[in-house]
Amino acid sequence: MFVILDDAKIYYEIRGEGKPVILIHHLAGSYKSWSDIAYQLSQKFMVISYDLRGHGRSSILPYEYRIEDHSKDLKGLIEYLRLDNPIIIGHSLGTLVAIDYALRNAVDKLILIGALYKAPNPEPYEKYVSVALNFGMEALAEYRKTIGDFADSLVLNPVAWRKLLEVYNENNPLGYKYAVEGLLHARDYSKDLNKIDVKGGTLLIYGSEDKLKQNLNTMLTIPNSSYRILNGYGHFLNFEAPDELYASIIDFLVGNS
Repeated sequence: MFVILDDAKIYYEIRGEGKPVILIHHLAGSYKSWSDIAYQLSQKFMVISYDLRGHGRSSILPYEYRIEDHSKDLKGLIEYLRLDNPIIIGHSLGTLVAIDYALRNAVDKLILIGALYKAPNPEPYEKYVSVALNFGMEALAEYRKTIGDFADSLVLNPVAWRKLLEVYNENNPLGYKYAVEGLLHARDYSKDLNKIDVKGGTLLIYGSEDKLKQNLNTMLTIPNSSYRILNGYGHFLNFEAPDELYASIIDFLVGNS
């Protein structure tokens, strides 16, 4: 299904019934990034997964997509669907969107997977964008694999690797370019994390092999936050360890009700 939000057409899907849970995917991802998790969560919750602007089936607009743009889209989707105090789960880029939204709006519970709190090191992204524009998104994934960006638990797992390629291939290189430009202009949220007021708490989840795990101590300045480390896995827990990831999510959501 689609919703028009200002200048963007946003694709979304809804599964299940109950308390609303919104899933926000990674850079070069899509709603399909959450397929395994969405299916399992939909047995207990109403699950909304969607394509960020410039990703998947959503609009590709000819300018960079700031975190604030994604956050505004999220707010628009929540208002359109008339959701009250949703649970929000973000992964990677999606954690920045979730943080920006939670600083301004009511959230019941927050789960941040492979979280970052500011723009990543811009150095490799010029090459990433060049590869994507010249050779396509699958070539970008293969290039990143070659230079060691991904954990062995992703690249040596044929099922996980196929799922990553599937969502990469759902993306347009131009949309990727604009998304990268916006990501690299993300502000540093580290001084604002202690202002996040989520009544039901915040759960941080990292793979032990995720380079972004170095952000954990800063992320723990979020009030009422806790964390889980999934040993032996990298950044793409949704593909590498969907069952272990789901177990951590559902324990937090149901165990802390």
